[in-house]
Amino acid sequence: MFGFIKRVFGMGGGETAPSKGGSSSPDVPVNSAPAVAVRKAPPVVLLRDEIIDARTRIAGYRFSARRPDSELLADASATLEILTASNVAAFAVRRLALIPLTHDDWTRQDYTPLIGPMTTFLLALPDGARVSDDWNAVAAAIHGAGARIALAAGDIVTHRQTILEHADYLLLDFSALSLSSLEVLLRTLRQEKPGLELIADKVRRWPEHRYCVSHGIAYCLGTFTTEPDEEQQAKEIGQSQLVLIEMLNQLRKDAELADIAQIAKRDPGVIVKVMAMANSPMAGLAQPVTSIDQAIMVLGREQLYRWLSIGMFRAGAGSPRDEVLLELALARGRFLELLGQEKHSKLECDEFFLLGLLSLLDSLLGLPMSAVVSKLNLLPALSEALLDSSGPLARYLMLSIAVEKGRVQNVARLAEQLGYALEAIESASVEAIGWAEEAVNLTK
Repeated sequence: MFGFIKRVFGMGGGETAPSKGGSSSPDVPVNSAPAVAVRKAPPVVLLRDEIIDARTRIAGYRFSARRPDSELLADASATLEILTASNVAAFAVRRLALIPLTHDDWTRQDYTPLIGPMTTFLLALPDGARVSDDWNAVAAAIHGAGARIALAAGDIVTHRQTILEHADYLLLDFSALSLSSLEVLLRTLRQEKPGLELIADKVRRWPEHRYCVSHGIAYCLGTFTTEPDEEQQAKEIGQSQLVLIEMLNQLRKDAELADIAQIAKRDPGVIVKVMAMANSPMAGLAQPVTSIDQAIMVLGREQLYRWLSIGMFRAGAGSPRDEVLLELALARGRFLELLGQEKHSKLECDEFFLLGLLSLLDSLLGLPMSAVVSKLNLLPALSEALLDSSGPLARYLMLSIAVEKGRVQNVARLAEQLGYALEAIESASVEAIGWAEEAVNLTK
């Protein structure tokens, strides 16, 4: 574990000090994440919708696949192939993998390579009221293979008994239910099947997520994850974040470390965080550091820059959603850095990583991006991409967002414009998601 963190934050030997280009992320594999390109990916785009739990963490993903030339889902064979190539079974060791299928899909394809401890198949219910023996046999086979079953609640009246008999999870369309109807349904389901876990789909706002959590819904899916939280809007950047921004700016200008230490002294919280970094077991110091000046000298430029970049998302009062935004931002940055490695210099890859990392600061802070960028010492290309979606880096950022949001046709169009194969996009996406998960968990 410590070896990974050392590579993340530049503690390993043989690394060169960074220049003014900004932060970079480690070029390391993540063994516990889905494997990268274990075989040639099919010509489809894999969609991943974040599943957010009651503690506001990314608990897993709903996986599906689309062909770039169609709005329709890819067929079962192509979907199974790309999920197998992405090693979803390994992903499902730690996180929920929700995979839609029909009972005919199960009978025609071998889904056992996808099954890990948290693999859950979102099994389509029959169209009519009658549940055939074949459907029941498939449900029993899925459980027998070691996977779990999620069923949709859209037809709760017709298929209530089937849901109660087979479902481990129930998927609720939050947008289709009135709050009073939802609350009645929740009370009834808890009485009839207390162990049933509930997933709310089509949650669009953070207050809706909080409502779901307060009513015992275990997981939420929807577009809310990268939206600003209107109930927790900041009117200005907090003192700790201002200090971190100034430290980052000075690092980018190659300022003396002693001068950067003076900036840190403006905020006691920053002092505590930086000294904790230097005294962490990964540093392997024989004697603990006792001053902020000493701590910054021990950490050095590259390691300090990476810690401070993550610290931007954890400074101030904070909110549980900040960890979600941090993981998504790290995944964006790592994705862009990985793509950049094929065609760009180390310095340019550093800028790609920083672009992805900064692209969610407006959502984090509840401020316009212009207010955030005005505090940062950024190259013009970075500012243009963040503020106006213009300039040479804009299409890279658009691509990372399209991949994250599952905008398949945009992914295909931007990948072609930038000269990347869909296979390269998928490989970078898989590695970036796994890397971001590791980085968040190991730097708390």
